Amino acid sequence: MIRITGGQFRSRLLKTPNSLKTKPTMDKVRQGVFSSIGEKVISTEVLDLFAGSGSYGFEALSRGARMVTFVDNGYEQIKIIKDNARTLGIENSSNIVRYDVLNFLSENKSKYDLIFVDPPYRLDVYYKIIDTILSNSNLSDDGVLILEAEDILDIDENIFKIKILEYGTAKIHILRRK
Repeated sequence: MIRITGGQFRSRLLKTPNSLKTKPTMDKVRQGVFSSIGEKVISTEVLDLFAGSGSYGFEALSRGARMVTFVDNGYEQIKIIKDNARTLGIENSSNIVRYDVLNFLSENKSKYDLIFVDPPYRLDVYYKIIDTILSNSNLSDDGVLILEAEDILDIDENIFKIKILEYGTAKIHILRRK
């Protein structure tokens, strides 16, 4: 289990999948991410990709996000996210989708203010996801894209202002459009 680090649901525990396919983001990493984006989360539409337990999305809801869409293709992960939403009493603020992330992005024309991308580190999908988000205009004009990776990614600095936070093996890339 992990806990929510701030906001309305601070210190509430979240269930995590038992699967070896997920790696729940540590509390201190999420706390650092949300400290870095500050009040940018308030009243936002959020997309949590490769959601796992939904920790990024639930943290966003706890800190004032209006709605979070959680996307994961794993049955156990979706069940855990639904359980966590029910436990927190925020099913109405949660859109939970079991679907392949790249297909979801390709078919979805919605815009999001915050997009969290936290795939299993062994998946090499970061650049494809960035390209798909940009080509489908899934990120709002003043939106923030947050990627968690094992390595520093080579991101086009002509498109994004980039801030990198490092927590052990986790490298958090906070991208804002220029």
